Amino acid sequence: MVILCPAGLVFFPTTVLLLAGLIPTMVAYVIDRDPDKTAPMTVGALNFVGVVAFIISLWKAGHTMGALTKILTDPFAWLVMYGAAGAGWGLYYGIPPAVAAWIALRAESRIADRLEEQRELIAGWGPEVSGVVASEDAKD
Repeated sequence: MVILCPAGLVFFPTTVLLLAGLIPTMVAYVIDRDPDKTAPMTVGALNFVGVVAFIISLWKAGHTMGALTKILTDPFAWLVMYGAAGAGWGLYYGIPPAVAAWIALRAESRIADRLEEQRELIAGWGPEVSGVVASEDAKD
């Protein structure tokens, strides 16, 4: 905090842009109940990328409050910063079901392969290899 506060004042336009642009990440941190806080990591990474593009343009424009105002009044800047956060939310909610579906399909494929192998073994060795033995009462 001893270094962070003075650095925030020295780089005040960058600090303001970061605070304004990273609001979705802060919201993700507040609403995520997971102790690992995976939502802010996912949303924050993409949100930060969206903000960094405008931090670079702020630095190129002289790192002034006027340049900051120009960026903050540009709707495209807000669209990129918050759109990147939206992409992060899309990944956060989209990847787990996609992976679960892939794992389920893979498991079903393995089951089908094992059943086919079992049918081949029964065809080659007879029904006794299936593990189902008819009782003596059923034979009579």
